Amino acid sequence: MKKLKDLWNQNRVLVVLFSIIIICTIVVICVVITAFLGSSKSVYGDRLEGIEDVQFTDEVLNGFKDSFNEDELVNEVSIKSRGKIIYITMLFKENVSLVEAESKAFSSLEYFEENYLKFYDFHFTLKQNSTETSEGFLIMGAKNASGNGLIWNNNTEVASE
Repeated sequence: MKKLKDLWNQNRVLVVLFSIIIICTIVVICVVITAFLGSSKSVYGDRLEGIEDVQFTDEVLNGFKDSFNEDELVNEVSIKSRGKIIYITMLFKENVSLVEAESKAFSSLEYFEENYLKFYDFHFTLKQNSTETSEGFLIMGAKNASGNGLIWNNNTEVASE
């Protein structure tokens, strides 16, 4: 017993510091586990609440693609859904102007019901390959679920000095 008392008297500061380090390590491990390995099962967390009510089905996707694949201005259309965003890519024929392509994208929103337009964000990518007769274009636009129109990126070239 006397040896323990002598050991305590000689190393009292080290024992207290070591116990503080152990407690801090346990607290840090608990914080890391709850922060990085949270209980959420979805990568989107709770951002997709209500998506069951406005489910985007393959039938809607295929119907949209079929309606635009028959269009004389459009070569190819692809559409996919990720979370609350609908990605639409349209490849236009060489005789289509940029203004016509933008209006075709805007009119494509009429295909979707109002509940889809109020719940999902739409992201458009409009492409036209360059040929001998046309320069081609690549422009992106988006419609927010709470917005009314499409917003296009600034597609003007910047001349360097």
